[in-house]
Amino acid sequence: MRAYLSLPFLLTLSWFQTTNSLAADSAAVSREPATQAVAGATKLSFAQLEAAGARIGEIRILNLDIFDLDDPEENNWLFRTANKLHIQTRQSVIARALLFKSGDLVVARAIEETERLLRDTRYLYDVQFRPLAFRDGVVDIEVLTRDTWTLDPGISVGRAGGSNTSSISLREYNFAGTGASVGYAHSRNVDRNSNELIFQYNRAFDGWTAVSLSLADNSDGKRHAASVIHPFYSLETRWAAGVSALSDDRIESIYRAGAINSQYRHVQDSAEVFGGWSGGLSGGWTTRYTLGVTSLDDSYRLEPGKIAPAQ
Repeated sequence: MRAYLSLPFLLTLSWFQTTNSLAADSAAVSREPATQAVAGATKLSFAQLEAAGARIGEIRILNLDIFDLDDPEENNWLFRTANKLHIQTRQSVIARALLFKSGDLVVARAIEETERLLRDTRYLYDVQFRPLAFRDGVVDIEVLTRDTWTLDPGISVGRAGGSNTSSISLREYNFAGTGASVGYAHSRNVDRNSNELIFQYNRAFDGWTAVSLSLADNSDGKRHAASVIHPFYSLETRWAAGVSALSDDRIESIYRAGAINSQYRHVQDSAEVFGGWSGGLSGGWTTRYTLGVTSLDDSYRLEPGKIAPAQ
């Protein structure tokens, strides 16, 4: 048996240059010259609205389907069918990913970072934030998103070293429009056959906690993994924490001349707990402190009915 306990300490520094990013945001939102703040004006950029001390009023979320059927090039039977089969992302999922809310002062950096976070998801391929009506120091914001196809099937076959391998999988990255990922995979190789169920949801609890679960039933044992992690999801996130665990029970094979010479059982159990703190963005810098504990235990034993390794 082999076991160890480690106490790693990690300090990470990341730098964010606000000047260039705000300029890019301004160009992306509006290429028109600045105008006076009048009712109904939409030509001000978020950078200009921030400089004017504007507050956020109504946030309107408009989530579009995969294909734009108003576009003649996309209005065909294949794309119409894809839209009908696809379940659109729920507005509440998008709302939980916003780094701002009604009543907040406009901060162009936060809006830009929210766009990046939404674009990083597997179920959206286009994200645009646009200022709408601006009156009495209050601006309404439109959040415009477009879904992408999220059902991902896979199949593979191969042969190497005189042995066949194959796998088939099906994964949905936006189950019922919730942003949750569920999947199933079956694989077969020279060592084992495996059936695995996968679940991952990155909007749990407070909307920023990622929960994942993997359950594999193998021909020679089982493999279970789970984690709950609250990451540093933005430059202003002040804390992070997480816990993960893995249990893997399998038969290991020792080969000689391409054939199994001996076998033994290997059981591996591991766990990790970590926490982190940050002072947030200050002067274009974010400093993060992370402390974690990792435990790993490996045990080995002879497997009944199998040829044992030479002593």
